[in-house]
Amino acid sequence: MENQVKSMYYKFILITFLLNVLQIHSQDLKDWQKKITLPDTTFNVDSSYWIKGSIFNIGFNRVGLYNWAGGGQNSMSVQGLTNNYLLLKHRKISWMNQLTLSYGIIRNGFGDSIPWLKNDDRIELTSKFGRKTKYKWDYSILFNFRTQFEEGFNSPDDVTENNYFSKFFSPAYPLLAMGFDYKKDQEFSCFLSPATLKSTVVLDEFLYSQGVFGVEAGRKLRVEAGGYLNLNYRKASFLNVRDLNLRSNLSLFSNYVEQPENIDVTWETLISYKLKKLFSITFSSYLVYDHDTKIPRFNKDGSPVHLLNSQGFPYLDENGNKIQKRGAAVQFKEVLTLGILLSF
Repeated sequence: MENQVKSMYYKFILITFLLNVLQIHSQDLKDWQKKITLPDTTFNVDSSYWIKGSIFNIGFNRVGLYNWAGGGQNSMSVQGLTNNYLLLKHRKISWMNQLTLSYGIIRNGFGDSIPWLKNDDRIELTSKFGRKTKYKWDYSILFNFRTQFEEGFNSPDDVTENNYFSKFFSPAYPLLAMGFDYKKDQEFSCFLSPATLKSTVVLDEFLYSQGVFGVEAGRKLRVEAGGYLNLNYRKASFLNVRDLNLRSNLSLFSNYVEQPENIDVTWETLISYKLKKLFSITFSSYLVYDHDTKIPRFNKDGSPVHLLNSQGFPYLDENGNKIQKRGAAVQFKEVLTLGILLSF
């Protein structure tokens, strides 16, 4: 009898303990659910509205030397950039669009024979369509497209010989991703996609016959399947400084099949500070890393770096020409412009 009483007592203690644990755990789940869910009033607002914004910046620089004993070179450059943002909100639906266009040209030297070379050239469109859930993320589809306006040359000699290394739609990078999008107000968004198709398009025959930008020689298209992460941050009055605006966008892509450890990176940052009414200082940077894009290497003086054998002599191609060294490298571009800024 005494043993039965002890057994019932222990069972009672155990059941009481388990009930307390379940109650605490249930309370934790409720607290956690409140943090990740949205109030019902979020979906009861029957409204539709647009949010839009644009930045237009153009800068000009010229140096003219005439009988200048100190030496130097004449130079002239023009730089233009526009960043446009358009967002549609309608109850559970959101549609974000962003278009960035930039183009710049420069000429160093004197005389009409000196060609203009571009120092900036980009077309990029991002469109993201999402449907809100009861949680603090959306089901979203993202489309991104990058290319450039015209041919790219490394030197004036390449212009004379029409030896370009890039062109409109050569390359072009369409990307389509499906996943989840977390937003905090209109400042920050995090898009994560486990199902992404990234393509590299090279339509120019002169380029695709060489096998550039990771596309096999003779082919115009390469398609990769992988995972994609995009972080987007926008801040007006950055650092509590009036008229100082910051926009930053980081994208990471990993190919599931081929070397997933080699992550493709694109990172854009735009900082603008408005002076008075029209004038501004604008700093933009653009970082790209793609393991499949082999970049020709040059010395500090501009001469090409050649592939060398074990004896220190350069390798030669079938025509007897030295083979230039190429390889994956971090591409980085920065532009600092003092010019006219229009924002809407």
